[in-house]
Amino acid sequence: MEESPVNSAISGIYSALSRNELVEASMLAEEVLGDIFRQWQKHKGDSEACELVAATCAYVAVMTAMQRHQEAYAACMTAFAYTAPFHVDPAGLLALSLMTWNILEHTLNSTQPADNAIAREHVASITSCLGSLMYRYYYATGNDNPDDPALPDAYQALRVITGLVNIDPALSDTTKAISELLRHSEAIGLIQ
Repeated sequence: MEESPVNSAISGIYSALSRNELVEASMLAEEVLGDIFRQWQKHKGDSEACELVAATCAYVAVMTAMQRHQEAYAACMTAFAYTAPFHVDPAGLLALSLMTWNILEHTLNSTQPADNAIAREHVASITSCLGSLMYRYYYATGNDNPDDPALPDAYQALRVITGLVNIDPALSDTTKAISELLRHSEAIGLIQ
């Protein structure tokens, strides 16, 4: 079976990234994400939502490698926001959740702890929403594909998250959780 043009383009991004050609990977990632986003604006559907999540994950991998964490986090939030009403492959959303957590964890580990109780509450809410989403996508992915390569990393992330905050293992309204994730992220300046 021939690889789709979108998957081929995304493979090219990961290939450049694996060769540590960050400038090339960055240019490809921006071009692919831009093209897919333009297509998204013309026609929004489940398959386009899956492509947007996949392209965002590739873009985020490149931005993270380049230490451009704020751009990576903003891209994750954009993908969550736009694709929330659509049916997206849980493995794609698991990868997106895991990448978002890794960025958040890196940001929290590399900044001074906030003395501000309100900021800490926002961070706890972000972590709780993200953990609840990740838990849902973890089990859905495991049911669909128990060999998915993201499962062990997601399991470890969930162990950390559940040690920090309470999550909702029975999360049924992902749109509401994503809305809360965006609201709390904006409140503390992680997105604008």
